[in-house]
Amino acid sequence: MHKSVIVVGSLVLGAVALGPLLAAAPDPAAVQKIVDARVAKYKQIGKANKAIKDELGQAQPKLADVQANARVIEALAKQIPSWFPRGTGQQPGVNSEARPIIWEQVPTFRQRAAGLAGAAHQVGAVAGTGNLDATKAAAANIGLACKACHDTFREKK
Repeated sequence: MHKSVIVVGSLVLGAVALGPLLAAAPDPAAVQKIVDARVAKYKQIGKANKAIKDELGQAQPKLADVQANARVIEALAKQIPSWFPRGTGQQPGVNSEARPIIWEQVPTFRQRAAGLAGAAHQVGAVAGTGNLDATKAAAANIGLACKACHDTFREKK
């Protein structure tokens, strides 16, 4: 009986220790769907940023349009951290540019996303004053916020 308790105990402890190692790896197709969804959202941010730049390049820019696109960027930027659940980075069978450092430096990643939201908010606020030059200057900060995140957290193509 003593030996059987030891054997059963050893099996239980072994199963607990090896459980995480034996767990099924995430399905690459499921992970790719998550990656594709976040890429689509980033494309929305890019489209809104381009619309801001294009509008500010007009002879008579419509600052209400700039404000609307800044609100889109701000709203999406606040969601960015939720687009990166653990296990959705680079791996076999998954096409992702997300670098592992995202999950190693979560507070910094969140801060950079908040920086983008803040830059977009500032563009909207300044556009609301009607000051075109200040709006153009604020709009440049959106690109800088994107770059700050990409330089650290996105794999260079």
